[in-house]
Amino acid sequence: VMFRQVAAVPAYSATVPEMNRRGAMLMMGLGMAAAATPIRSAHAQPPAAETGPQMLWQDEFNGPAGAPPDPAKWFIVPARETIRNPHEWDKPFNMGRYVTDQEHVFQDGTGNLVIRATRGEGANIQEKYASAKIMGLWRGGIGTTWEARVKLDCLTDGAWPAFWLVNENPVRGGEVDLVEWYGNNDWPSGTTVHARLDGTSFATDRHPVDNAWHTWRMTWQPSGMYFWKDYQPGMEPFFTVPANSLQDWPFNDPGFTMVPVFNIAVGGSGGREPAGGTYPAEMRVDWIRVFSS
Repeated sequence: VMFRQVAAVPAYSATVPEMNRRGAMLMMGLGMAAAATPIRSAHAQPPAAETGPQMLWQDEFNGPAGAPPDPAKWFIVPARETIRNPHEWDKPFNMGRYVTDQEHVFQDGTGNLVIRATRGEGANIQEKYASAKIMGLWRGGIGTTWEARVKLDCLTDGAWPAFWLVNENPVRGGEVDLVEWYGNNDWPSGTTVHARLDGTSFATDRHPVDNAWHTWRMTWQPSGMYFWKDYQPGMEPFFTVPANSLQDWPFNDPGFTMVPVFNIAVGGSGGREPAGGTYPAEMRVDWIRVFSS
């Protein structure tokens, strides 16, 4: 991995279609109720000044074996997204289905979330392959740092795993793929910022992805987005996307927020043919943490 100075130009950007990743996705209507502000008594002492980053939201996945992810923190998506004007690989019969059962998304009892993709019986990919996707019920905006420790035991033909953030507003949506791998044996794995949900305005850093444990980190500031793999203090980001460097940049809009997502898709444009792959295939997530930056 080549480290870049913070002011570096993104490794690759485009404002024309290349990887029409997910198309225009359905609105999930996710959100979080605003917390009420407590009222202090007249004689209460003011709180001590905060120093350093403050934890805003996290999940350590320390539930019992077989338990689903915490329903207060996560929504298990019940069906694969519908792609508008799909090409052949994004037609429903070529896309494995998402399911919500505990065979495909569960905590393992040793501090990890497991998302599993399986092969069964059926006449097409949709019938034969199942996997899972979860979306966070917490939203964060500018001034946040996102980290997750992830192991991808799913780097096989047909699989399409990712850890990403998204705002699905159909007018001013956006997506940040902290790590994404493609089982289509065509597209290079890496990290991508999408300023449009239709995949036509993006910047990407192409780098190899393996099946070891890695921590993927993104800091979101008014000046742009900064990415690290296995961050250590003093380390330069391997990828920087300056604010407004892409057409229709939504990430500095007032009130713009995103939710975290973990998934393995099977088939579709990023996975394509899974017949030669090894299944079951799994993504493991040790933890996710979001703190002020």
